[in-house]
Formats: sequence, structure tokens, C-alpha cells
Amino acid sequence: MYAERPLREYLDDLAARKPAPGGGSAAALEAAIGCALISMVTNFTISNKKYIDVKKKAEMCLKISEALRKKLIRLVDEDVKAYTELSNAFKGLAKDSPELEQAYKNACSVPEEICNTAYEAIGLCKDLVEFGNKNLVTDTAIAALMLESAFFGAKFNVYINLKYIRDTQFIQKAHDRLSKIEDAIPKIKEEILHRAQEIILK
Repeated sequence: MYAERPLREYLDDLAARKPAPGGGSAAALEAAIGCALISMVTNFTISNKKYIDVKKKAEMCLKISEALRKKLIRLVDEDVKAYTELSNAFKGLAKDSPELEQAYKNACSVPEEICNTAYEAIGLCKDLVEFGNKNLVTDTAIAALMLESAFFGAKFNVYINLKYIRDTQFIQKAHDRLSKIEDAIPKIKEEILHRAQEIILK
């Protein structure tokens, strides 16, 4: 799938009149880039003798950010697959069929996973802006911005699929899970940007 193909090819397909990739997959890619920026900052922190006291903390941050990045790259392709399966189900099934309802439920799972992963990653930024290499503080801030954007992009994809689901309990649980973190993410981002600006203007 796209994880093994050139970025230009992905962007060409994203721009084309094709059902997938779409916004959900793009949100996963955006979050993966955010994680890559976290990894870059931690790598520069680890390699700089000035930050020897936080080397272990940076190494742990790098380990987590790389695991999240790999997960998000997988989700780029999984979102394409989920939407393709939903599109095929929509063409072949009655609108009120249980099978189509299940296809919509399945289509919610990937963007919700993107949301959760972006939330976990932006937490790394909150720590990294404090202990990371100060020469790359803008990269940490950009990572936080991208992760917030990816979260809300993926959240909208969850909600658009929920619109076509009749199972009210399923809908409520999904809303409850996302609402717990959607209020927190902008606050975390603002803390990171405020701290980054303090460091830049120092």
C-alpha cells in the first residue's frame, strides 16, 4: 500500500477524484509527520553533550515516538482499506441492512485510533518542549500543531460515520471516549506553544 510507495504518488491520489485516500488517511499521515518531528528533536537532544543529563529521558521519548510513528503509517493504509470496504458495502447493501451498519462501525475504528495516537503523541511534545534541544523548540511546536490538527481531522471522520449508525449506545460511547480528550488537546497545545515562545524570546 502507500506506506511502501513514494509520497508524490500518495499526494497525487489524494488530489485525484478517487474515494480513497481521503481526509482520514491524510490525518494519519499528518500525525505521523508530527511524530517524526518529535523523533528528530529527541535525536538531536541525545547526540548533544549539553543534554547528557536528559539523555535517558530523550531515549525513552524517542522509543515511544517511533512506535507511534510506525503505528500511524500503518493507519494511513488502514483508513484507505476501511473506507474502500465501506464504499463497496454501500454499493451492494440496503441502507437499513445490519451489514452496512457494521461497515460504518468498522469505519469509525481507524479514525478513532488516529485520535488516540495523536493524543498520546502530543503528550510527548509537552515534556519535550521542556527538556529537548532548545535549538529545535520550533519543531516541537510544529509537531504539537500537526498532532492537534490530525486529532480533530480524524474526529470529524468518526462523527461523519456515526451519522449513519442507528445504534445509539454505540454512538454515545464513541462520543464519550472522544470528548474526554478533545477538550484536553487544545490546552496541551497552547501550553506547548506558550513555552516554546518563551524559549524563543529568551
